[in-house]
Amino acid sequence: MFAVVTPMLVVAGLAAVLVLFGVGTLLFQAGCALADLPVRGYFRSLPVYAAAAVVCVPLIGVLLWFAGRYESDPNTSFGSMRIAALIVSLLLTWLVSSGIYALLLAASLRKGLIVAGIELLLMALLAALVSAVVLVVLALIQIITSPPPIKATRTSPALAAAIAPAVRS
Repeated sequence: MFAVVTPMLVVAGLAAVLVLFGVGTLLFQAGCALADLPVRGYFRSLPVYAAAAVVCVPLIGVLLWFAGRYESDPNTSFGSMRIAALIVSLLLTWLVSSGIYALLLAASLRKGLIVAGIELLLMALLAALVSAVVLVVLALIQIITSPPPIKATRTSPALAAAIAPAVRS
């Protein structure tokens, strides 16, 4: 059913998972610090964040896949149904991860909501920052690799008069 096209795809997937867990754990720690919860070490925070990620990431995937089946044009990447499913999945992720955090951190549900909300907001800000940096780098690459503009040459008035009727028609 699933065919891996290249080993590079597997390496990229593993790198994405490592970045998700690495950066996500740091953002979870930031959420705990901003919610006035006791500071945990990185490796003590990793299982708590991993539990929330293991539950929430498949939930997002299932909701987006299910919404894609009801899309009016199945060839669109993000139509109205998938955008609605993405918004619902973000809200469900916030609620489910806050419940997991409240349970595993022995904190109130209010503190869990704060930690999960801060974590999602920081993740969105980080995604916007990374996207902006990638777009700037791509724009610079395009500027550097584009061919030089063609210089305009002066033409004699007689040649310009001869070309003008051909250009008008």
